[in-house]
Amino acid sequence: MREIFVSSGQHRWPFSKGLVIESLLNAGVDQEAGAAIARNVEQYLLDTDQRVITPDELKALVSRFARELLGADFGQRFAAQTPTFEDINVVDGGSRLPFSRGILARSLEGAGLMPKQAYAVAKEVDRRLRQSGVHELPLEQVERLTEEVLEELIGHAAREAYLARYHQRGLMAVVDEGGVTFPFSKGILAQSLLATGLSPALAHRIARETELRLRQEDLRAVPRHHLRALVEEILRREIGDDMADRYRLLRAIRRPQRPIIILIGGVTGTGKSFLASEIAYRLGITRVVSTDSVREVMRAMVSPALLPALHASTFDAWHALFGGDSDDRPDREQLLLGFREQVQQVSVGLEAIVTRSAAEHTSLVVEGVHLVPGFLMSKPFENAVVVPMVVTVPDAEEHRKHFYSRDQETRHHRPMQRYLRHFSEIRALQDYVRSAALENGVPLLDGLSLDRAAEQAIEVIAQRVLGNLTALERATLED
Repeated sequence: MREIFVSSGQHRWPFSKGLVIESLLNAGVDQEAGAAIARNVEQYLLDTDQRVITPDELKALVSRFARELLGADFGQRFAAQTPTFEDINVVDGGSRLPFSRGILARSLEGAGLMPKQAYAVAKEVDRRLRQSGVHELPLEQVERLTEEVLEELIGHAAREAYLARYHQRGLMAVVDEGGVTFPFSKGILAQSLLATGLSPALAHRIARETELRLRQEDLRAVPRHHLRALVEEILRREIGDDMADRYRLLRAIRRPQRPIIILIGGVTGTGKSFLASEIAYRLGITRVVSTDSVREVMRAMVSPALLPALHASTFDAWHALFGGDSDDRPDREQLLLGFREQVQQVSVGLEAIVTRSAAEHTSLVVEGVHLVPGFLMSKPFENAVVVPMVVTVPDAEEHRKHFYSRDQETRHHRPMQRYLRHFSEIRALQDYVRSAALENGVPLLDGLSLDRAAEQAIEVIAQRVLGNLTALERATLED
């Protein structure tokens, strides 16, 4: 039988008659009628050769068959609820996560309920939420409903135990190896897990599971090594050994013995800025510097008469060397001579920033067109791990589309037409930078998918850091 998938756009999963039946049961349909409707829906999708259907389309289809088989009342009742094949998002602070019966059941077990009782309460909470038709609600509302269901199904004592365990629990603290104490934060833990390549939803789920386990242990001060071991254990059980090993390696990146200097080169329109911000966020690096900003500071200090190439764009810096009208087009050698001239000038300021960051033992992400292999990217910096990369967009039409997207995102503050007018020069510069990267052994990232580029970048950084560890640092990592 051909597979049918339900797709929300970001995720997709196999069509399930069981979820359709459960949704119909929540609407008051009996088991036999629910099974018949689910079979009819599946057969219709097969007959019409629909391989992918959205949750909204599936909901409308089930509602239609329910009306045809059972009447308008059941169809309307089903349409008014949130079916089990749609997520209900729970908002907790700045995060938005799908409601999970399993996580709620485990938290209720932590409050002293037997597994069967915990699952029954979690299932009833889920049923009532779906019957209400809600698609998003705050965590506090879920907790209030849980208390009500506990009181009804288990009794007042169970509700009070839940309240005592989870509403009056106070803060947990994490104690590091030096005895320094700081509050435990699910958000910070989830952020660190993003660097392993987990999706935001999975990262937050693992963070919540970790907090739940710590609560069950009734700890108020958690040693950092215990927290790390617990996260690894949960990752191994929930995701697999590879992800747990990756988490262990990436701990060395987030708390390095030596600062990490990440250099992200690439021509304009390749997504360097977004990628730099994403990498910095995943790795907890607070300093991000753009080479354009460094160039702007240098322009304020040095007159155009002294360094004319500095005061031009990279793709028309050749004018400073060869003159000509603004509408003139350079040959390749003229273009590259002007570009290299500006790169050399800006590299002076960049080298000072990187040297200072290494001296202060502060990790740093630098991004910009002036980071070209063979210049700053190829220089060693004492007491720092330098990780150079270059972002490219191989397909010219996809590269062109980036300028249209950026024009919309910046509300027309960056002159799209000017970049497109010089698009051939920008592509020629990309060819040059790409060749320089290959010649100098600098990894290339594909800017077509920035999420994938971020994952590739994290992998490159992890391998570079691992390769630069001393024997003592390796031993510390393996403890």
